[in-house]
Amino acid sequence: MRLDVKRGEFLRLGVTKSKTWAEFCFECRKESECKILLYKRNTTDLPVEITVPPEFSKGNLRSVRIDKLDLSEYDYNFSIDQKEITDPFARRIIGREGWADTKRKAGLYSRYELNPFSWRGEPKVEVLRKDMVLYKLHVRNFTKGLGESVPDSGTFRGLEKKLSYLKSLGVTSVELMPVYEFEELLPVEPPKETGSYAYWKEKKKKGAVKAEDKPKYKINCWGYGAGSYFAPKASFAAGECPDAELKSCILKMHKKGMECILEMDFGDCLPAWFILEVLKFWVREYHVDGFHLQGSRIPMDILMQEPYLGRTKLFYRGISEDMIDGQESAFPRIFVDTDEFMYPCRRLAAGIDGNVWDLANQMKKQNERLGHINYIADNNDFTLADLFSYEKKHNEQNGEGNLDGPDFSLNINCGVEGESSSRNIQRIRLRRMKNAAAMLFLSQGVPMLMAGDEDCNSQQGNNNAYCQDNSIGWKDWKSSRSSKEFFRYIRCLIQFRKEHAILRMEQPMRLSDAKSAGYPDLSYHEENAWITPQHFNRKAIGVLYCGKYAGEAEDVFIGFNFCNFPKKLALPKQRGRRKWYLAMDTVGKESFLEEQEEVKESWYSLEPHSVCIIIGK
Repeated sequence: MRLDVKRGEFLRLGVTKSKTWAEFCFECRKESECKILLYKRNTTDLPVEITVPPEFSKGNLRSVRIDKLDLSEYDYNFSIDQKEITDPFARRIIGREGWADTKRKAGLYSRYELNPFSWRGEPKVEVLRKDMVLYKLHVRNFTKGLGESVPDSGTFRGLEKKLSYLKSLGVTSVELMPVYEFEELLPVEPPKETGSYAYWKEKKKKGAVKAEDKPKYKINCWGYGAGSYFAPKASFAAGECPDAELKSCILKMHKKGMECILEMDFGDCLPAWFILEVLKFWVREYHVDGFHLQGSRIPMDILMQEPYLGRTKLFYRGISEDMIDGQESAFPRIFVDTDEFMYPCRRLAAGIDGNVWDLANQMKKQNERLGHINYIADNNDFTLADLFSYEKKHNEQNGEGNLDGPDFSLNINCGVEGESSSRNIQRIRLRRMKNAAAMLFLSQGVPMLMAGDEDCNSQQGNNNAYCQDNSIGWKDWKSSRSSKEFFRYIRCLIQFRKEHAILRMEQPMRLSDAKSAGYPDLSYHEENAWITPQHFNRKAIGVLYCGKYAGEAEDVFIGFNFCNFPKKLALPKQRGRRKWYLAMDTVGKESFLEEQEEVKESWYSLEPHSVCIIIGK
């Protein structure tokens, strides 16, 4: 094949195409030997090699323009100093179309692919920080548990079909674990014998697994680590066009008023300019609304200053207020995402020590410029249900001798390890889950719910299910009676949060009556109103939000009792003819009352390990 080759214009890294030419631009030092390898599709022919001479260089880039090349007939790779690599900017990676396919052919190829897609009818979605309810999920794990009989389970299309479910729950923001192309097959290395000691070796028993029958691969379900950051995961597609399917799913989110947040895991060796290009690409091509960034060398100062990302939400662990421009308070979009909310809440919910003042400090945490992502459970630990069903981690199936996963998770089993038929134990576990959820959704920061936690999803005690492509790692859609009750409770909590703006203020609380409303914006109470001894071992407290500071008529009093005995919490005297009404108590089966009941005493008695909501109006 004879091709007309000339120096390119360095328009864009990767491939740029017109009707009459195709241009390849890639990073390569001038001293290196560079080639483009063109592979004829659907054949086993050797590649056509196109040498890219040093004079086609600018800085550390090479660019070549090839006339009359029909890229619909070819895949490609680059060869640099005789090492073949895929294009880091490829829009499609060929070779991983089947999920965890151990029989696939060796070698991956880059493909230029732009499937037609129309964003017509897309509304502009900008969910304000104060209105956000975040739901984190894995595309495959979220719907694969629906079963093979359900079309498109485990794919972008499968997720799109379940967006109405998330909308009904009250979710505003969907966070997707990595959806870019990654290697899900991890080779399993045989254990190595170290040291000079002699070890006893057991005789092979009848029926023992032969070495050649042992699994050669472990599955990296979650996708963290290096990847092809410009290509959507091909095996997450139900059809042949992963880019169009993912775009369709995001468009459907936007039409339902929900935003899409992508989790991106960047290794330490990636330069700042590359990370910036990745984020701009996903905003430009896929209309995503934000990113949860993972990695120890994320250039947040550069990303926050990029004008093109000026309305894009950024979540990251290592952010402080002094890094953020004061103008960001007009549209707060920067969030610190850490586990500092999780541990004080788990201590109290599990009854493992804990102090309500640590909880109170986490609940009021807010900043004009910087938001906070709060969660009780995440993908890299126990599920919410397993936190109160298992005292020990059960990661044996991960193949690492149960040594992987967190060892310190503040989890309890409430008397029985794992599943229990005891109604009393089920009742205790359900109440503790409700208490934990109340702490999450009644706090000022943005609540994040891990997929499945809304209906008691269990991973059978596995707190590191990254390699469990089975019922352990998949969301269980077969709800039991208790999980249906908990789902209704979560939906009511989210609705209550939306109805009371005082629970999600964007201004930090002052703990004073700056507006002469009769109450401070936020105050604390215990056995006596307005008196709260700040001892280190306190386990009960009443938190009072004054509704006038959010322009609302209702005050919200939240009572927490994590003691092992009943506790009376004093209710401050109401103004004028206003009274207190009980709205929710986690002791009750349905928890949220259909009709609020007047509290006629000047106090409310909470049962051990319970939470209540009382409305002043």
